[in-house]
Amino acid sequence: MAQGSFADAVAAGASVHELGRYVVDRVDAFTHGEDVVLDFLTKAAVGDFCKALGFAADRNWAELPLDEIAPLSEVNHVNVVPEDEGMKILDVIKSLLSKKVLTPTNEGRPQPHIINDLLPQGRFRDAKCYGHTWEWSYALAVELEHGRDRGMNVTMNHPLLTGLVVLAHLSEDTLYYARLYVMEAEGELFNLQLEKKPWSDVHEALETLALARQNLNERIQEKLADA
Repeated sequence: MAQGSFADAVAAGASVHELGRYVVDRVDAFTHGEDVVLDFLTKAAVGDFCKALGFAADRNWAELPLDEIAPLSEVNHVNVVPEDEGMKILDVIKSLLSKKVLTPTNEGRPQPHIINDLLPQGRFRDAKCYGHTWEWSYALAVELEHGRDRGMNVTMNHPLLTGLVVLAHLSEDTLYYARLYVMEAEGELFNLQLEKKPWSDVHEALETLALARQNLNERIQEKLADA
């Protein structure tokens, strides 16, 4: 993509993959101490990126609270980004990994299969993909806490930057969010008991904890089976 501003790239009709590369290149330059303008973080720019991803016109993440971006799932009892939006973000991440624009590592060791657990079943980079796509949507919802809602905004709810935060944690442990699901369920249960909330609330929290523990156990057994 030709040099210029983010707005120039949008006006020139850049694809979402090209816009994604623009974002990553700017972040990388900033990381290396270069004097760069992070012009993709305005509300309008985030809206343009959401539009390029194919989100609905009223789905500019920079203008929405966390609970509207990621509603509570009736299945998993946690906030989850809509699957279609999550998959569109994951597709950009996958492209950036394939083109080695993103090269995640852990203590200097390359992590080429960092998203394989969360991609639809199949293969990516000559390794198995496990199809835990809901976990990716959950992970995005978790990391939106680094956006506009909590008073410590570092991502402006930008879909790709939120995804990059997810990658940072996956580079530590591909089961990071399966473990976090359990930890958050345990914390919620403890707080409800501490505050002497009604049994109905406690019972629901127990159900969520059971779901989380089952999910983690299945994920661990899956990895052991393929080791």
